[in-house]
Amino acid sequence: MDLCSRPPSIRPLRRWAPVIVAATALALSACGSSSGAGRTPSASPTPVPPAGGQFTETGAVQLVNSVVPSAVTCSFPSLNGPEILLQVATADRTMGGFITLTSSKVFLRVGAGSGSTYTQRNFTGSGVTSFDATKGAHFNAQLTETTPSGQNPGTIGAVTAISGSVSCGTKTPGSGSITITGNSTAGAISGALTSMLVSCPAGASFALINGLTHIGSTAAAVEIGGGSGEVYFGSLSTTSAGFFFTSSAPGLYTAGGGHVHWNNAVLTQTGTRGAEHTITISGDATCGT
Repeated sequence: MDLCSRPPSIRPLRRWAPVIVAATALALSACGSSSGAGRTPSASPTPVPPAGGQFTETGAVQLVNSVVPSAVTCSFPSLNGPEILLQVATADRTMGGFITLTSSKVFLRVGAGSGSTYTQRNFTGSGVTSFDATKGAHFNAQLTETTPSGQNPGTIGAVTAISGSVSCGTKTPGSGSITITGNSTAGAISGALTSMLVSCPAGASFALINGLTHIGSTAAAVEIGGGSGEVYFGSLSTTSAGFFFTSSAPGLYTAGGGHVHWNNAVLTQTGTRGAEHTITISGDATCGT
């Protein structure tokens, strides 16, 4: 089949798009078709829905049902696989929490207060469809309570069902090469982080990086970053334990211009026997959007 008798491709490879478009236009002109009759019109790309979420819930807690783009986190790396998180709250901000979506389940956590007065209830249910941690999901779940036995639920009401959808819009997770070497009370830590999510709040001089690694042969979730007063931290969690590392030395990492650089930062584990265990964090990352 020659070019005169077929419509131009509507999905050319991006790299060669200008060449293909120019060549196609010349060929069609040579065919002598000026009216466009018989040609298949080019299809416009499907627009990407903007980031955000909408949901409704049934129960005693009345959350604000619209989630703004900044409260949506996509491609979050966890030991359960990639997740989508929606930060939620009541209109008066007396209660807040997260809706967490995996490929099959909805997790709702609602908390109130702080410090010694903090209360929390957890709810879980199946019913997630069209899940893609980079694009979005739909959910419709009947919820059952899964609050840990040691957690104070206070006067937070029950939520029995939740349904809605979320879009990641044009959000990207970021990328880079960050390595953590050293040891914890549970064993050695070594290697580059995988499944990285690099979060760099606009106008802030700090960044949070989440990813996955191993402690010995056990998979572990990682979060590294810095807080006020130049306190730097690394949190590593397995399915059964958590380990926290800190340092107050200045300049352990730099963030700005869409990039993060960890300067061979040495952090020490907290807790019993923690002083005997340190990790070193090094490498560069590009912020997500």
